[in-house]
Amino acid sequence: MSKVSVVVPVYNVEDYLEKCLDSLIHQTLEEIEILCVDDGSTDHSNELLYIYKNRDPRIQVLEKPNGGLSDARNYGMKYATAPYIMFVDSDDFLEPQALEKAAAKLDETGADLVIFDVYQYFMKTQTKEVIANSYSGDRVYTLKENPEMITRILNAAWNKMYRRSLFEDNGITYPFGYLYEDLGTTYKLLLKARSIAFVNEPLYDYLADRPGNITQSFNQKAYHILTMAEETMNYYRQEGVYDQYYEELKYLACVNIIENLKKTRTVKDRKLVNEYIDACFAFIHKNFPDYPECKYPINRQKNDWIYMRPQVLKGYLRTRNWIRR
Repeated sequence: MSKVSVVVPVYNVEDYLEKCLDSLIHQTLEEIEILCVDDGSTDHSNELLYIYKNRDPRIQVLEKPNGGLSDARNYGMKYATAPYIMFVDSDDFLEPQALEKAAAKLDETGADLVIFDVYQYFMKTQTKEVIANSYSGDRVYTLKENPEMITRILNAAWNKMYRRSLFEDNGITYPFGYLYEDLGTTYKLLLKARSIAFVNEPLYDYLADRPGNITQSFNQKAYHILTMAEETMNYYRQEGVYDQYYEELKYLACVNIIENLKKTRTVKDRKLVNEYIDACFAFIHKNFPDYPECKYPINRQKNDWIYMRPQVLKGYLRTRNWIRR
């Protein structure tokens, strides 16, 4: 029986897919199922999937019309049979002992999810940087006792392994049709997890600078970040804990929105940019009227003073975009 179900959404990644699949079939933990969800690829990704399926019977190829990353993850989860589940983006790859070490930590601690460090890999320079967690792997945590965890961890789905029951017992799925889906999902899982463990070692290699990476693009879907922030906020309201985590949720929403605003520097359409900036600050002022007052530092970079003054920040962003035209 498989110990871990690995869900791999696949969409037009023929140049990266082999490295990803090689890292999975050569894991030191052999009791795994690899659920590759072809989300309507139009390149040679599908052919590669079947080549690897013929090499390794642990690989299943699931095909569906294009529906986006969330839809592919949810589709893969329907076919998962192992007690533990993990999501791997098809342009990324795992360290050889990743699944073994993450699963062992869940076995050892009884936690509902484990979070591990990440290598941020840069193709252009062939270099890696470690993104480390600030929590010890020697104990388990709960969000109730450690609310600041909302402000400290990566919201990505892929640097975590979960008990499959954490999704199923709480009816949690990834929001269909939206970018920034992790912002709308990860913090639900944190809230519902009975305990959370950490592995203080990089187990996942995230390709940070792939051309066409959805995190590098900007269009009308940039507004999805507001929807996903509200998705998490509403979930905490429904669970009756919004006030308890207000400061953490304020930090989470404001930092993600402000960081996303940096992408506007490459956009030539000033009208589009200004409308987006206005929408972002309208969202912040509506939901967090006491911004920029915050229990946690909003921005730790050189322009701290700008980020602490909303009107100045709005003017700064607009001016910067005008200068870069």
